[in-house]
Amino acid sequence: MKRLFLAALAGVWTASAFAHTCTEGPQVRIEGDAPGAISYDIYSHLYPLSAQKLARLANAQQVTMIPDGTIACTIADDGVDDPRAVLINGPHGQMSYWLSEDYVKPLS
Repeated sequence: MKRLFLAALAGVWTASAFAHTCTEGPQVRIEGDAPGAISYDIYSHLYPLSAQKLARLANAQQVTMIPDGTIACTIADDGVDDPRAVLINGPHGQMSYWLSEDYVKPLS
């Protein structure tokens, strides 16, 4: 009985982990470990990307690495004219981050 309960609980958790729906834009998958900037201003200072800029901004906690394979939602109305900058809701809806479009792929 206990095994059945644990198996059912695991099934519910797994189903809910993939039942995430986006309200402001399409779901995407992050390919590669992507530097996510906490604001568009920080994003514009980060690119073109270099190891020195990444290290300096990560040290200042202005950039965080979004892991490869992360599923996120884009925010379609981001208010910025830069087509290469993509605003996503962070993992688990914690924060929003600006990423380069190079790391953002449609979820198929």
